[in-house]
Amino acid sequence: MYKILLLEDDLNLRDTIEEELEEEGFIVTSTDKSDIVIELTYKEKYDLYLFDVNVIGMNGFELLEALRDAGDDTATIFLTSKNKTQDVIAGFNVGASDYLKKPFDIDELIARMFRFLKKQKSYKISKMVSYLPESYEVINKNIKITLNQKDAQILEYFLEHKSQIISKEQILNDVYEGEFITDSTFRGYIKKIKSAIGDEYLRNIRGQGYIFETL
Repeated sequence: MYKILLLEDDLNLRDTIEEELEEEGFIVTSTDKSDIVIELTYKEKYDLYLFDVNVIGMNGFELLEALRDAGDDTATIFLTSKNKTQDVIAGFNVGASDYLKKPFDIDELIARMFRFLKKQKSYKISKMVSYLPESYEVINKNIKITLNQKDAQILEYFLEHKSQIISKEQILNDVYEGEFITDSTFRGYIKKIKSAIGDEYLRNIRGQGYIFETL
């Protein structure tokens, strides 16, 4: 599931976009304030940003420029009524991936989103190791290893919570919504993940859980 961060100050439009995208299976976080966007991007990794330009606080152009300066290269589509040529140029100059003028059709928005989501959907664990969630494949030193769905879901959870100590209970609650899994089965999932990516990236913290770190 793709995670989308939506910045839009028109409440009706924001609700409509959020509802339509969620019906399509996206996970959407929305706000009308650019400073909240900054806070959210520090806490969570998103697959794509949808930004209005005229919003509370710094405008969308200034916001994206700040994110790019901080090293955030997340694909970003501007949704705005600012349709002069110089506005479009300004959007691309600060690092926009695309620019959609209001009013727009939601199907066109989704089509444009997938142009970037399909390109993006991979995780770089190290120079030699990467993960492709579409196919549940780990590429380790040019060797392709296919995980089963449960192994893959746990690996993706670690990737999204890099450098955090994660307990088994957190994983079961967040990934499997409390589904009962025996200790031996869970250890089997962890063993398969370590075997695929390498022991050095996923460590056990005695009495607390696990931590995933890239080298």
